[in-house]
Amino acid sequence: MYELLAGVYDRLMADVNYDDWVDFTEGVFSRYGLQPATVLDLACGTGAITERLLKRGYRVVGVDLSPDMLAVCADRHEEDLERGQLLLLNQDMRRLEYPRQVEAIVCFLDGLNYLPSVEDLTQTLGRVAKTLAPGGVLVADLHTEHKLSTVLGNETFTEIREDLAYIWSNYYSPVTRMVEMDLLFFVARPDGLYERFEESHYQVWYTREEIESAVAAAGLTLEGLYGDLSGNAPSETSERFYLVARKTVE
Repeated sequence: MYELLAGVYDRLMADVNYDDWVDFTEGVFSRYGLQPATVLDLACGTGAITERLLKRGYRVVGVDLSPDMLAVCADRHEEDLERGQLLLLNQDMRRLEYPRQVEAIVCFLDGLNYLPSVEDLTQTLGRVAKTLAPGGVLVADLHTEHKLSTVLGNETFTEIREDLAYIWSNYYSPVTRMVEMDLLFFVARPDGLYERFEESHYQVWYTREEIESAVAAAGLTLEGLYGDLSGNAPSETSERFYLVARKTVE
């Protein structure tokens, strides 16, 4: 997963305002009186959120399943790695292991939708709960049913740029609640030719009730489930749930 996509991922995500996500996160910190020295960035990818957290003075632990994504992140943050401001871990989030508890964990850009079942979601949140210090928070997002079934659905998207082109074909199953995303890329090489490669990704949506149940089963308290970064309630056309959960103060 993301093996070849890692090299072009950030070019495709250039329109995402990552600072809005970090602003939302810092608003959560303020709400609960938290001043975390370290933030764990779960499913950190190439480190777009990680980069912004570092710029705001946090020490970051980045965790991702893809060594290729982590390699891109490491190349961009050699100095932070050397200074100990950044630690990168190649782990499956369902088996998250970090020896110290932290006050804040984030998991953005639909990382949790890659978990194939409610059991996997609950297991992951359980690992999050173990890693959080009492009073610590999880701030995360998940794609909604509307996003996977309608916005992505069985649609095909194409784009041609100067240095790359892609065909993105989706196949949605209402039975499994899964969308298969088949991506065909043509990426420009220095010699003027184009390299072709393919990636397939799979995401599943979860109901609000399933999310609430998984949070509770993991031993966390759901503090909020929003439909946008302004904190509004979800609607039928919300494309993401924004989740805030907290570990009870002992």
